[in-house]
Amino acid sequence: MTMKKALIPLCFFATNAYAIDDYSISVYAGQNFNQSLETKESIEVELKDNHHLALSIDRNIDKARYGFFYSKSKNDFSTEADKHVTMQYLLFQSAVEVPISNHFNGYVGAQLGANYVQTNFSANDVFFASGLFGGVEYLFSDQVRILFETRWLATIVNNDSVIDCTLPATKNEQCLWHFDGDVLNQFQTSLGFTFRF
Repeated sequence: MTMKKALIPLCFFATNAYAIDDYSISVYAGQNFNQSLETKESIEVELKDNHHLALSIDRNIDKARYGFFYSKSKNDFSTEADKHVTMQYLLFQSAVEVPISNHFNGYVGAQLGANYVQTNFSANDVFFASGLFGGVEYLFSDQVRILFETRWLATIVNNDSVIDCTLPATKNEQCLWHFDGDVLNQFQTSLGFTFRF
């Protein structure tokens, strides 16, 4: 009988603790805005702005969350339509929620991870990436939310170790993707849907 009485408060505590900790899945779609880069040969590379799709899985604790964010986009060169770059971000993220009203929350966070870059003209490579993000979400209920979000994504583009690139002999043979410690800045604006469980 004593054992059963001891288990009742323990079960109550565990249930309350689990109620505070929950999980969420978010899906996003939106627009990328790309910054131009300059190669070692002083050639400017400019990527067209394009759409992206993204997914995040987070654990929510009180007014904080942490989890993983995945985003994919295909970006064409502005000057050469036959060349394109596909970027896939996989980032660990963490954010803090700021209540605005009964049905609105704001949030700000940071992210850290990698950007897998694929091109149709050179070898694929993985680069270090980080950034910041923030947004506003409308709460239809405790489980269902609609959000608007902006992300800044910074990729350290230094691929000397993977991509072979020699100095151009003529203008038509210029290296198109050869950077040394430069940073590719991208901005994403997204509309999304979140389900918490």
